[in-house]
Amino acid sequence: MSSEQHIIAIGDVHGCNQELQRLLGELPLESNTTLVFLGDYIDRGPDSRGVVETIFELRKSHKVVTLMGNHEELLLDFLQNPGSGRAGTFLFNGGGATLASYGSADGHFSIPDEHLEFFNTLDLFYETDDYFFVHAGVPLIPLEEIDPERHREMMLWMRDPFLKTDYQWSKTVVHGHTAVVEVEFLQNRINLDTGCALGNVLSSMEFPSMTVRQIQKRRVDPESHLRDAGSRRRAIRFEGAIPVFIERGDGQLELETLDHNEFGMLCRDVDPEPAALLEIGEAVRGCIGKDANSAVDFSGTVVRCRREEAVYYAVSIDTFRPRTPLDR
Repeated sequence: MSSEQHIIAIGDVHGCNQELQRLLGELPLESNTTLVFLGDYIDRGPDSRGVVETIFELRKSHKVVTLMGNHEELLLDFLQNPGSGRAGTFLFNGGGATLASYGSADGHFSIPDEHLEFFNTLDLFYETDDYFFVHAGVPLIPLEEIDPERHREMMLWMRDPFLKTDYQWSKTVVHGHTAVVEVEFLQNRINLDTGCALGNVLSSMEFPSMTVRQIQKRRVDPESHLRDAGSRRRAIRFEGAIPVFIERGDGQLELETLDHNEFGMLCRDVDPEPAALLEIGEAVRGCIGKDANSAVDFSGTVVRCRREEAVYYAVSIDTFRPRTPLDR
């Protein structure tokens, strides 16, 4: 493809549909413009569903390239196996906001087939004569040696050593994934993830002019999009069983979630007659998910306990840390 092709790349949107629409309104879109989205359309922001629908509208008038992000991969893992460690990573890393955008106040969600096809057919990378577009990064090898199957995980998740290298690829790598305050424009790479969902800005870059355009995140209550309509509960709770392990002395308690959101979870002890009970107000820590590589480490507080045919706990989440190695 010609290096003079008119391209506009857009960084991680993360559910910020209003900001995306405002940004699109300021872009010099022409009939020959190719829009390249760098992945992470969903999670954290208030309107993941709306972001996908905005992209569908764009496709009617422009060539649109949509790359896979690690958050889309997490969503697909969650849909395939809601009890996996990756499902826990999805839910407690902004996925609750995505389910809310596709959900109802009764704790159910439905993703249209057209949207599922979108998530399942995203591209891993896109390249021109001068640029290589990817979500997270690329290995420190010549671009022509990249194997999409073998290097897929790196291209969706990696930070180091990609972010610290001075390795010179044959093309400039344009990526997102790692939020920065300002667009990073280095000799070997350009980072367009400026943390819109985290309260900063949504960024785009026009090629070949290298013009940067940005939209400030609209200031809203970050939890408002997750609250139940007409309810005092903090957020819609979505049903699903995910293994939870809580450290206790020299051992651990094995629980299973009944429902969950980004702020907490209702769990059932898998042992119907446990030797010891957690107490209300007790600080707990442990992990969500069985897979050692993709489980989520968390700390929280027991806010409710009841004993019926089994023992049930409501646990608020204070901190969480996904274990995905390439995301550290």
